Amino acid sequence: MLGLTKKQVVMLLVLVSGSFITILNQTLVTPALPSIMSDLSIDASSAQWLTTAFTLVNAIMIPITAYLTDRFSTKILFIVAMIAFIIGSLLAAWGPNFAVLLTGRMIQACGAGVLMPMVMTVMLLTFPVDRRGFAMGLFGIIISFAPAIGPTIAGLIIDNADWHTLFYIVAGLAAIDIAFAILTLHRGREGDEETPKLDKPSVILSTLGFGAVLYGFGAIGSYGLSIMPFIPVVIGVVILVFFFRRQLQLENPMLQVRILKNRRFMASVVIGMIVNAAIMANGVLIPIYVQDLCGQTATTSAIVMLPGAVVMGVMGIVAGRLFDKHGPRVMGIVGTVLLTLMTVALSVLTTTTSLLYLSIVVCLRHFALSLINMPISTWGLNALDNKVLNHGNALSNTLRQVAGSLGTALVISVYSMVAASNTSELGQVEASMLGVNVSFLVQAFICLAATILVVVMVKDKATDAAQADPSGERRSILASLMKTDLYLLPATATVADAVNIFIEKGVSAVPLVDEDMMVRDIISDGDVIRALSRRGKTYLDPIAMIAASEQDDPDFEHKLDSVMDMPASSIATLGVISVDEHASFDELCRVIGENHLKKVPVLSNGRIVGVINRSDITLYAMKIYMERRANDITPAVV
Repeated sequence: MLGLTKKQVVMLLVLVSGSFITILNQTLVTPALPSIMSDLSIDASSAQWLTTAFTLVNAIMIPITAYLTDRFSTKILFIVAMIAFIIGSLLAAWGPNFAVLLTGRMIQACGAGVLMPMVMTVMLLTFPVDRRGFAMGLFGIIISFAPAIGPTIAGLIIDNADWHTLFYIVAGLAAIDIAFAILTLHRGREGDEETPKLDKPSVILSTLGFGAVLYGFGAIGSYGLSIMPFIPVVIGVVILVFFFRRQLQLENPMLQVRILKNRRFMASVVIGMIVNAAIMANGVLIPIYVQDLCGQTATTSAIVMLPGAVVMGVMGIVAGRLFDKHGPRVMGIVGTVLLTLMTVALSVLTTTTSLLYLSIVVCLRHFALSLINMPISTWGLNALDNKVLNHGNALSNTLRQVAGSLGTALVISVYSMVAASNTSELGQVEASMLGVNVSFLVQAFICLAATILVVVMVKDKATDAAQADPSGERRSILASLMKTDLYLLPATATVADAVNIFIEKGVSAVPLVDEDMMVRDIISDGDVIRALSRRGKTYLDPIAMIAASEQDDPDFEHKLDSVMDMPASSIATLGVISVDEHASFDELCRVIGENHLKKVPVLSNGRIVGVINRSDITLYAMKIYMERRANDITPAVV
């Protein structure tokens, strides 16, 4: 499979399947909430705990996973995490009352919280740099598939059986995956005496602190704006202050909070937290609106959300390429503005609103999210030193999960409070409808805050890359690798001009630049072949084209003349994938590996200063490796 060994393919399938099942489990619950509320006689404020508690436990388990992956083998940790997930699923499937169901969900979250970051870490450590793009891309596609099909499957099951069946299904799927893991995964390295110890006080402080704050926000729906809900919030904040102080004092903290001193990373984390806080409550609000207020089935509720999930899955791949080409600023601004507008559009729903309108708005919100989440997160992580990337990823994911839980608790509390205070005057349905509208309006203001932060703090300037390379070490490495004797063509050049460069200089691609030396496109010999292929016969390589040109073929001669006279920019590959002169070696390998490039332009302040060939990167990496073996030292590749 594209250069992967059989063992790597099997590991990829088993680990990703486990992740798929846990994400499928989360999306199955969303359409089931109205049925659960009815069967267990609970209100929305209570039901939202099935989502917020799950997310909070996930967040608490993420930093602990860093310790667990160092302490135990992949096989053992994966199997134990899946067993915990199965136990929680079976408990939830039994679920005779809300307390048992919630307990099952939290046990599920213990397994799922370990599984997701573990799978990401194992994939990054197992696959070589030039295979990581493929592995992570496949991972993204499969994981995005779960939210797309999960609600639809849940809707069909609920309409034809009941919500208990959902948890039995995911338990069965997890059991099958465990069987394959036992048979195929190898034990790998076990923990040793040098493995850092888990700081138990940190675990206790984070659990109590985040739990108290979450409980306080969730209780607003039951107690209203009284003193009672804010007592646990204050207690939780005080505990979290002690937690963060302890992390700063420990040599090996549970969460490396020191990296929040990096302003760019801090900005990306805050933006991600705000966006998560704004949107995660939709998994509760939209099913309530469609099923309880509009009288539709669970299947209909799922179908309404299906297009949005599909769009987000597809855009997850596209957004990565857009980020490589254009940076995060434009994407972030467009995404947050669109997210705000579409959230306002949800605040005017009525019981007679077309479900097509709802589906389109939800779809556009998911499209907006795809322009925000990955680009802003990557922009922030790129500002960190490679040595603390794992801490940055853990910290970012943890705080996003916590913010999502708090946002859900707050928004659903607003819904419950507004609905309860207006029921006697407006009636149950209209009061609930008003609660939904006000809740979405609250989300819109939160999204607006994210928009302002993106406009003020997210930049595409080259100084961003320079700030991550203050000593110039990264730039020195790229300077030693890149070719500076560039062959360039003006943006107005024809295909014939490009072909002349290919023949005279023996190159396979030429950048097209404007008057300011800004790269606009890159035309390659492959673009020329594809241009000829679109016009009749298919020429798969230059040899086929030459063979055809040697024949007395007037049709081919006509096609060839036509293509040669065309502007080079008209057949060039759209957009330019490049790296900044301060990019790390890992970032350079990622860009070339994920996009399957033979060479990549190097830019300084947006202007091309050189080109790096894939072969030169390979030789450099091999040289560093051989030097390390000879000297028995770890190379300082940045």
